[in-house]
Amino acid sequence: MVQKHPGENEFPPARPQRLFHPVEAPVVAFPIQSVTIDWDRLVAKRPTVLNTIDAMPVYLLKPEILRLIDAEKHPTFRLILDLMWTTGARVSEVLALRQTSFIDDGYDFGVILKTLKQRPGRPTRVALQRSPKRYIPIVDHALEDRIQSYLYAGHFKKTDRIFPMCRQTVNRHIHALVERVGGAPFAISAHTFRHSFAIHLLLHGRPLKYVSQLLGHKSVDSTEIYTNVLTVDGTHFLDGVDFH
Repeated sequence: MVQKHPGENEFPPARPQRLFHPVEAPVVAFPIQSVTIDWDRLVAKRPTVLNTIDAMPVYLLKPEILRLIDAEKHPTFRLILDLMWTTGARVSEVLALRQTSFIDDGYDFGVILKTLKQRPGRPTRVALQRSPKRYIPIVDHALEDRIQSYLYAGHFKKTDRIFPMCRQTVNRHIHALVERVGGAPFAISAHTFRHSFAIHLLLHGRPLKYVSQLLGHKSVDSTEIYTNVLTVDGTHFLDGVDFH
């Protein structure tokens, strides 16, 4: 069902270390192993970021994203939201996915995205063929299982898009979902999930160059706008400086 598939509509073999065995805490190789984030403080600081930084896109923070995803009960739309949040994909890139887009090499699970700029309507066949590709790891085992189950239940052919809808349909659904949970102080669209993904990684100290690659940006300059979330809360730099 993913691109290491033994046959049509068959589940891939389970990884032995996860079957009937407790999952051990991973050994984190990256230098930053844990980050403590005051989400309420960042939510309170967000209006300042949006009001003082030119061209700063609106974004949500992890607790807000999770509330939206938890409120979404339609399995297809829930999976679309989760993929945008955990991969930083443009909605056009998610809607272009096929079952062969997902890769399981026995060690890691992930998705290959075709880098598509956001344009009206569905991506054309020519655009899909010419677009560069990028690989995004999916490390959440629960999400991996939901993807596998969705692909298995959908009986998709290799050439089928697994989400046969247009970008406008996804955005209309997001707008209705936001209204259903009580509204938001700014307009939220599918692209908000992409911005939120980038900021979430930077809040966890991931390198700007890596975030840029995951987003499919041609230049890291396009990614730097998100770093303003890190710099606007600089009160601690003035701690201990007396003026009177």
